[in-house]
Amino acid sequence: MISIIIPTLNEEKNLTKLLSQLKQLKNTISFEIIVVDGGSQDQTVAVAKNDAAVYQLHKANRGAQLKLGVEKSSGEILWFLHSDSRIESSQNNVLEQIQTALKDSHYSAGFLKLTFDSSDFFYRYLAGTSNLRARYLGLIFGDQGLFTTRESYEKVGGFEPTPLMEDWQLSRKLWKLGKFYSLSATIITSSRRFRKGKLRTHLKMHKIKLLYLLGMSPEKLAKRYYK
Repeated sequence: MISIIIPTLNEEKNLTKLLSQLKQLKNTISFEIIVVDGGSQDQTVAVAKNDAAVYQLHKANRGAQLKLGVEKSSGEILWFLHSDSRIESSQNNVLEQIQTALKDSHYSAGFLKLTFDSSDFFYRYLAGTSNLRARYLGLIFGDQGLFTTRESYEKVGGFEPTPLMEDWQLSRKLWKLGKFYSLSATIITSSRRFRKGKLRTHLKMHKIKLLYLLGMSPEKLAKRYYK
């Protein structure tokens, strides 16, 4: 079984679209959908209950949500998705692709080919560099649809319950176990975080990464990132 784990916070509209798409995947491989909500004030929880097992952590952070999602899941394979992501409509066999990729013991994890919901050159540049970073530097971020086996996840200690950089931390640990599989299937993510200024947001994200490498805690980074 594949466990699809989705952390949410006020994602009523996006989650509705993602769940509808996941229901259309080929069911030749059994899967479950687990949504862990961090205290939504909209109808996210009500939407999720129609198609997923739902757990709630009020005033939680994404790391804690993902960690709980794994604890509540049953699958031998774990697939982590953001609620504002979409799977390319033609890739309805993505579950089979994930299962096949992880049968090769040389791979400890994998990711989907990232693209944005905009054809602007800036977003094509971001997607291209993100895919190269994941493949050759061992850094998979949350919007790239990271997948791994439960065995590998538990071997490296899983997600840390941190408010930021939880995907960085997990992927670095998984990279030490084996290579990352670059799936041919495309995952489309929202460009909404860049709408207040593409370059400004991009530079801010790089600054956060640099401060993390210099030793600043995820808690302090989160205060800078979300202010």
